[in-house]
Amino acid sequence: MKVFLSLLFVSVFSLSAVQAQDEVSDQQLYKFAIVEETKQLFATELSAQITDYVEKQDPAIKNRYNALAGGETPANDSEKQFIEKVQSMESDRKTEFTDAYKTLIKRVLGAKDYSTVKKAIASDARVRSRYSEIVESIRASKSDASASAGE
Repeated sequence: MKVFLSLLFVSVFSLSAVQAQDEVSDQQLYKFAIVEETKQLFATELSAQITDYVEKQDPAIKNRYNALAGGETPANDSEKQFIEKVQSMESDRKTEFTDAYKTLIKRVLGAKDYSTVKKAIASDARVRSRYSEIVESIRASKSDASASAGE
């Protein structure tokens, strides 16, 4: 009897989890995709800002940036200040974005739905497939908009 009740409990629990994943709407997936695409845009923007900042530096420091940033080579005082400045800039921007990202999640999707959708995408191939289609649609629209704007 205990085995039967245990199996019944596991079956009901598993069915509930599957139903919860099936209940992820296309609208939730779309909102999740917008949040995640925004996250990707931030990463791209941050990389571009750091690259731009590095490119504007003295060629002697600029050319050694990767080795200096990776700690692969000793740095003089001005190089240390430069690396600290880049790291500070990156840290400040990441902090700003983290705050904005959390606010975006709350306003666009809600923390609970965000978590539900994220779990469903990770664990359900059908939901992941629907999400991928939505992401591709968003990227295609973005690409079309860029092309019509002449970018």
